[in-house]
Amino acid sequence: MNILENLNENQSKAVLATDGPLLILAGAGSGKTRVITHRIAYLIREKGVPPFAIMAVTFTNKAAGEMRSRIIDLIGPLGEQVFMKTFHSASVYILRRYGNIIGVPSGFTIYDQRDQEMLIKDILIEKNLDPKKIRPAMIASKISEVKDRAEILEGGDVNSLLPDYYSFSLSDIYEQYQLRLTASNALDFNDLLIKTVELLRKSPETLAALQKKWRYFMIDEYQDTNYSQYLICKYLASASRNLCVVGDDDQSIYSWRGADVRNILNFEKDYSDARVITLGDNYRSTIQILAVASSIIQMNKFRKEKMLNAFRGEGEPAVWCQANNEYGEAEYVVNTLISLKHREALKNDDFAIFYRTNAQSRIFEEHLRRENIPYRVVGGLRFYDRKEIRDILAYLRFITNPSDTISLSRIINTPARGIGAVTVEKIKDQAYQEQTSEWGIIRRGQQGNKKTSAGIRTFADIITRSMEMAPRVPTDMKLAEFVQEVIELSGYTASLKNDNSLESRSRLENLDEFINSIFEYQEFNPDATVDQFIQEISLLTTTEQPEPEDLPLETVTLMTVHNAKGLEFPVVFLTGLEEGLFPHVNSSDSEEGIEEERRLCYVGITRAQDRVYLTNAHQRRVYGNTQDKLPSCFLNEIPPELLKTTTHGPQENSISYNAAPTWGRSSSHDKSATREHAPSLKPAVSDSQYSVNQRIMHPRYGTGKIVEIQGKGDNVKLTIRFSSGGSKSFLEKHTPLERI
Repeated sequence: MNILENLNENQSKAVLATDGPLLILAGAGSGKTRVITHRIAYLIREKGVPPFAIMAVTFTNKAAGEMRSRIIDLIGPLGEQVFMKTFHSASVYILRRYGNIIGVPSGFTIYDQRDQEMLIKDILIEKNLDPKKIRPAMIASKISEVKDRAEILEGGDVNSLLPDYYSFSLSDIYEQYQLRLTASNALDFNDLLIKTVELLRKSPETLAALQKKWRYFMIDEYQDTNYSQYLICKYLASASRNLCVVGDDDQSIYSWRGADVRNILNFEKDYSDARVITLGDNYRSTIQILAVASSIIQMNKFRKEKMLNAFRGEGEPAVWCQANNEYGEAEYVVNTLISLKHREALKNDDFAIFYRTNAQSRIFEEHLRRENIPYRVVGGLRFYDRKEIRDILAYLRFITNPSDTISLSRIINTPARGIGAVTVEKIKDQAYQEQTSEWGIIRRGQQGNKKTSAGIRTFADIITRSMEMAPRVPTDMKLAEFVQEVIELSGYTASLKNDNSLESRSRLENLDEFINSIFEYQEFNPDATVDQFIQEISLLTTTEQPEPEDLPLETVTLMTVHNAKGLEFPVVFLTGLEEGLFPHVNSSDSEEGIEEERRLCYVGITRAQDRVYLTNAHQRRVYGNTQDKLPSCFLNEIPPELLKTTTHGPQENSISYNAAPTWGRSSSHDKSATREHAPSLKPAVSDSQYSVNQRIMHPRYGTGKIVEIQGKGDNVKLTIRFSSGGSKSFLEKHTPLERI
């Protein structure tokens, strides 16, 4: 196929601009992924660049996988050879091969946030500090924040950047934290980047080897890079100068994670001969939606000027609803959602409800549950965060790296083997006194010390046998088979089966699913070792958010605006647009903070394809107190002619919360107070022998309740929410049901 086929003029220009520094300003919905993948395909097929000479970097494994798949679709198997990674995966690749030059062992373990917190908790306890009062998560966040600072990479004093606390020294904890990481042959996620920068600076030979390996560089989401990532790009591309960065300064919303919008704003200063191409044709949203978004973002001073052109026509005007309180706001959102579903035949998964903070989701969840509308909250507990999964991962990590004391602490008495805290402390003390590893002390006990407890000997035997099996993967043993053996050896499955509670059965099902995931992994990675699998999972557990499981196929999506980046929905509700909430009070004390909040608002609006609703409440309960709220300053930046305005609920100055809806009680809000809400609905006529809310028994899925009936004659469709969880739809004609 012609690689330039179906590209617009500026997209084609970006694909053809192959040499030298290039900045592609990709506006929202402008097809940046298409441009990146077509540009890589063009380099390989038309310019004759070897695929392995191209380094392409993005921020999530999902995005990297999508790009690789698209490149393969364009040019075939050659696309598999492109070095397509996340920044952290690329750093792991470099450090595994060259890290020993700066003292990083090739077999290092990657510590994610949970591991960091466990390590910090141990340090706090040893310093006689209470981890319940001084949260390890807070300290881990502060350490990460400091490591993201440019001053650290430029030789600044760490102590001067760490805040002082009355009851403890954060500097001391930081020092101990780094010493223990080193002793455990471990790096945290910040260290992966920092150590890569250190390597590229200190080893000209390594830098030259990598520059010889990669000659063309594609950096996605450049507006989200931090200083370490900026330096990695700068050093690697300094020889060829074939650096193409793609991003949108108007969508830089992660400064709290270290992202620095100045990286993209200053690209032309870093590369005076850089070419700049703007992708301004938006294929996602309507003219009305983009007009609202543009009117807000244009208020930012620190941005590159760009205009978006909508290809989808005029569309419906944006709606601004002012509700009496947060309950009225949620009621308006859900009523509007129901109305649109019936009027325009929309599905649940056509709708997204965005909010600034996670705490706002509760009220929307209550209203959706009351209306029997299935939903998912993006940002809930992830699969790899579940206890049983993390326990087995800790076994695998310790088996591959017996210096990993964090994993050892997690598994030594999991499941319970009668190994108490005193025994564990004695092992730690003895290892410290003898300057050896804790595993070394355990092994010595296994080999004949009569005083060694039976629990320690059992644990040592489990690990020893597992270590003997690990090198057989993948030559003599499949990865999934190995993991199953480890789970059985550990006694984990037997322990859960003996417990035989609802929770233990759920954990067993999760372990089964974990094994299923490994089968899938080994299918695509047949030569993967245990080390490589652990590396993949370690990266995933911190940087990725898998899709929620056990949900109906069609669900309304609830999420923070930060989580909405990169997504799109036909209908978007952007809620809580009030001063102190959005823009958030923590970001309102500086111009930079307000500008990032404005970019966040812009991102939320530009997720909408067909309709966008902006809502705020006049009153909101905060920490148990009712507070009057002012509409967000962002709402006042939108020209009135671009908005259709409405109100919902009583608009008096004093609004009672006694009537706020709760479980089992219908809303007492005055629905007639909605001025321009959608017309009232009439029950749909159906030929069904059943009725909505009727309870039934399905021969396979058990008891449930009919929540929706659609269609006529032989096409009557029943949607049933089952007691076991989730909803399913069936054609009534072919579904044997029993009324109960």
